Amino acid sequence: MKFTSNRKIYVLLPLALLSALLLFVGGPGTDSLRSFRYVWGAGHLFCFALWAHLYSTWRADLSFKRLFLEILLLTFVIGGLTELIQSGIGREATWQDLGNDVIGSLIGLMFFSQTRTQLPALQLKIIQIPVFILVLWTLFPVGKVLVDDLISWQQFPLLSNFETPLEATRWNGSAKRMLSRQIHFSGQSSLQIDLNTKRYSGIGLKDFPRDWSAYKTISLQIFNPDGEPLKLHFRIHDQSHREHKNAYSDRYNNSFTLHSGWNQLEVSLADVAQAPKNRLLDLSRIAGMGVFVGKLDQPRTIYIDDVKLLL
Repeated sequence: MKFTSNRKIYVLLPLALLSALLLFVGGPGTDSLRSFRYVWGAGHLFCFALWAHLYSTWRADLSFKRLFLEILLLTFVIGGLTELIQSGIGREATWQDLGNDVIGSLIGLMFFSQTRTQLPALQLKIIQIPVFILVLWTLFPVGKVLVDDLISWQQFPLLSNFETPLEATRWNGSAKRMLSRQIHFSGQSSLQIDLNTKRYSGIGLKDFPRDWSAYKTISLQIFNPDGEPLKLHFRIHDQSHREHKNAYSDRYNNSFTLHSGWNQLEVSLADVAQAPKNRLLDLSRIAGMGVFVGKLDQPRTIYIDDVKLLL
């Protein structure tokens, strides 16, 4: 089939060119909404599915086996070069993106190419099923993030109370963490944090609504199960912090002593705004907050719950 005989081509070709451009231009930043970052990453599926469909339309006179080999080879070549170029222009090159390129090409070939009709119906279904499962496996993390981002916006100004199973994914850090139902301040769960003996062990809240400017206080409930007190450090930074080389004096820093049992930590956001040495911290563009300890002699465990902003 020639392009001129298929009106859809006149729509698909501009989309293919646009998708190629978007592999190198635009896209989410470090502080973009998490669901935007994940959806954008999954765009490799759409891009290569579209390209594979167009290529199979152009080369419709080939056998299915020959077309499969050509598309697979081109996918690895173009996908690999794309990742190399992205790494050279400050974007991240990942094996996951290359894997998504391959899955996308398989979608275009197995579900949309005319050449697929050369295969017996049963054989085609047997091939399509694992491809479909791969697509679901690839998109499942995207779906989880979309759900949790929606929940986080509905909960706000509550940042985390760990009553939904996906809330722990908003946090990262060097300390091992898991939801716990044994200890909780409110509801039925808290986040258990297993602090290790590294120089700085802790966790940080990474994905959340960024504008805190309408609120006066951030409040956290932290449980220390040991009889021995624990010194805990607390930090908050905004999106401009990177422009100031992540300097210690360019963010909010404080420390608290955790006594046995539940400890309520409250920090004035007015103090947070005044914390940087040479500027005001932008409460409308918060990038992250974290709790951590200095080097411990032995591992310790704490629990965090009911992290929220107060008016």
